[in-house]
Amino acid sequence: MKIRRLSEIDLARIGPLDPEEKRRRLRLLKQGRPPHTYNPLRAVVGDILNLQPELFAGGVYTPWAQISDGICKRAASDPEKKFNLAVAEALYDFGVQRQVMSYGKPIPPWNVGYGQSVAYWWNLYTVIDRQPCFIFIDPRVSAPLTRDGRKFVLSLMNERIRVSDPDFAEARLLVIQFGKSGEERRYVRVHEAIDSDLFSFDELNEMIDETYRIWIEILAERADEVRRRPTGSTPLGV
Repeated sequence: MKIRRLSEIDLARIGPLDPEEKRRRLRLLKQGRPPHTYNPLRAVVGDILNLQPELFAGGVYTPWAQISDGICKRAASDPEKKFNLAVAEALYDFGVQRQVMSYGKPIPPWNVGYGQSVAYWWNLYTVIDRQPCFIFIDPRVSAPLTRDGRKFVLSLMNERIRVSDPDFAEARLLVIQFGKSGEERRYVRVHEAIDSDLFSFDELNEMIDETYRIWIEILAERADEVRRRPTGSTPLGV
């Protein structure tokens, strides 16, 4: 049986819950492709966060028109284009206002077992107010990360980035979410890690393992239901 991967946001929202609530939420996850994705946004996040080609580059921001064009070309539908542009523009405005610059830094994904991994980061860090920051962008306006979901994300970022690399032990860890301002406009909400309010390494692994064990049970149940369904064929001559 193929194990369908849980998205970063679904895992973060469900992982901190108790087992029964985990099971209930996992059962609600729909099969198939979502109506739209934020893949166009992810493809241009380096331009949005002003990624520099080298450590001491000049910091010239990519024009918004170029970023917008890149999103439009990658969007699979008009709704996907609209949602991606709204989030990207809010993040772009935030970056320009804060004069952010980003620099490349390879960061391995976090293996969760069962042949799966997650990454609550890009291969870059962003300098905001002269401080290195690692950012996770939660683009959802509907069903975004909860408080415990943000804590889950920031805790994983802490283990993978600050604990693993002493050079970035004091880096800021941020989750950026978005509020609505009118029908199509978005604005940025910034949530920062508080060291005294993070899950431990062992807590994270326990939550992830329990979530995937329940998820595999649910996937097996769904596979059994499909096998038990009538094929719809009828005998010849009927």
